[in-house]
Amino acid sequence: METMKEKDEIDLTPIFQALHRFSVRMRRSFTFALRAVRLHALRVGIITLIGVAAGAGFFKISKPYYTSSMTLVLAEIRNQFVENQLNRLSLMIEDENYEAVAGELDISPASARKIKEMTYTNLDENLVSEDSVLTGSPFEIELSLFDNKLLSSLEPALANYLEGNRYFSKQKLIKQREMESMIGKLKGEIAALDSIKTTAANPRGPVNGFVYGEPLDPSTLFRESIRMYEQQVRLEANLEQLDNIQIVNGFAPRLRPTGPKLLKYLAIGGGLAFLIGIIVALRLEKKRNRKLAV
Repeated sequence: METMKEKDEIDLTPIFQALHRFSVRMRRSFTFALRAVRLHALRVGIITLIGVAAGAGFFKISKPYYTSSMTLVLAEIRNQFVENQLNRLSLMIEDENYEAVAGELDISPASARKIKEMTYTNLDENLVSEDSVLTGSPFEIELSLFDNKLLSSLEPALANYLEGNRYFSKQKLIKQREMESMIGKLKGEIAALDSIKTTAANPRGPVNGFVYGEPLDPSTLFRESIRMYEQQVRLEANLEQLDNIQIVNGFAPRLRPTGPKLLKYLAIGGGLAFLIGIIVALRLEKKRNRKLAV
């Protein structure tokens, strides 16, 4: 029984020995690299400075860009449909298909070339469960442009791009016809009611005081007329705001560039050059050690 237990036990000694050898090797490599950098510090410093200067040079030739965001609110439309529409435009910009971007946004190709990047965020995406359909939630669109003067013109261009979707346009047309029909019906009923009010207020000939078997009360007619008129006004207001996409907050004008950042270019250039300097120092130190060994 004791022999069976011994066979079932795993001997971890080789693993610990391998880890120990690895740590010793890493410590020696680090010590060697540190000594190499110290002995060849001048070369490493010069290479690093060259990298910093190269980073500054790349910063000088990089185009400044301006980033701003706008917020859109949707009507009763599934957010996934708008996401697909925005993703389509974002891919065109990413592929640098400026002719297609210009056609979709109804702007000139020269203006389309000034668009660096476009991203979008569904603001209420995390507020609903995964099995729910998100409808009518606001979107935030972020644009990066090489020309800050284009922000004001791209604001309506993006709204019109989304509004011009065939499905969205069809839904808008259906709602528009429905509201116009209701408004027309209300106007006719209000006109008929006004005629009855006029007859009640200025009767000609004998009046029995009954309409359709009910006693005629002028105050009731006036209240009903006001109620119908208020309903007409609400529908007309809704008709004015029938757009599927409405701008809540437009792009904020930007005077100073968002990027590129000088420190970022200097850090990247200097960091890469420092790594190259370490590699050079290691090779020089290995070569020196071989000569000493001979």
